[in-house]
Amino acid sequence: MLIQENIPLGSKTTMRIGGAARWYMELNTKQDAEYAYVFAKQKNLPLIVLGGGSNTVFADGIIEALVVRVKYDELNTATRICVGAGRILASLINDLAEKNLDLSPLTGIPGTLGGAIFGNAGDGPHGTWIDSYVESVEAFVDDSWKIFTKAECKFTYRESIFKNMNSPIIWSALLSAPSKPSAETIAEIDRLIQKRIDTQPHLKTAGSCFKAVAETPAWKLIDAMGLRGKKVGDIQIAEKHANFLLNTGKGTFDDAKKIIELIRENVPETLEVEMRFIDEKGNMVF
Repeated sequence: MLIQENIPLGSKTTMRIGGAARWYMELNTKQDAEYAYVFAKQKNLPLIVLGGGSNTVFADGIIEALVVRVKYDELNTATRICVGAGRILASLINDLAEKNLDLSPLTGIPGTLGGAIFGNAGDGPHGTWIDSYVESVEAFVDDSWKIFTKAECKFTYRESIFKNMNSPIIWSALLSAPSKPSAETIAEIDRLIQKRIDTQPHLKTAGSCFKAVAETPAWKLIDAMGLRGKKVGDIQIAEKHANFLLNTGKGTFDDAKKIIELIRENVPETLEVEMRFIDEKGNMVF
């Protein structure tokens, strides 16, 4: 159980922004998760769980917190689909396709299974979300291991019960997936990947920035205000998709915050930030 000090975080996020974690630990076993919880509690530190880093922006200084990353990524399909939360979602989709199981509607969603469950990741307000495939979730919450049924997870658009908990560590999930010939699923995966390439930026970005407002995608509201392509420092509202922020060079946490504020000041509708902005005290900014 190795807890490291002053570990750079920028390279652990897809936007490549952030200073260093005062404390950092990778979790490979349940005992690791329990130890991390006790360590953070004893030192009165925020416990921040980092998935693939695709929706998280850290402040540029020292983050006074214990940042943990779940590395447990075992896949067992002997009887049911049991998956460690640290498994990269793209890898899981491909591995299941080889076993004639179809999760292709989730193609293109970045990060880990745990992160996808935490935010009920999916394709827009009317698309397919990860909850369509979840039977149950095991997590370490408030000093104990608990299994949550799908109903208990309280999934809605971009939400789950875990977002309202104090630093839950999502550990694994039981999934269900329809059967489909491998070749058909792989062809669909390839088609969806190409669609993402054609419509979304693939540089240093944290993915979708804002939730949709009722029936309207956030990018349409941002576009209507003429904000596509606007920059603050090295952070730009993407030309390819206005609900994505790009780090075009050496963008900073403050640059990213300012461009969020610029968008919210100009768009008349109330936009809810989907990304996590974490300050030096380990607190969420938005």
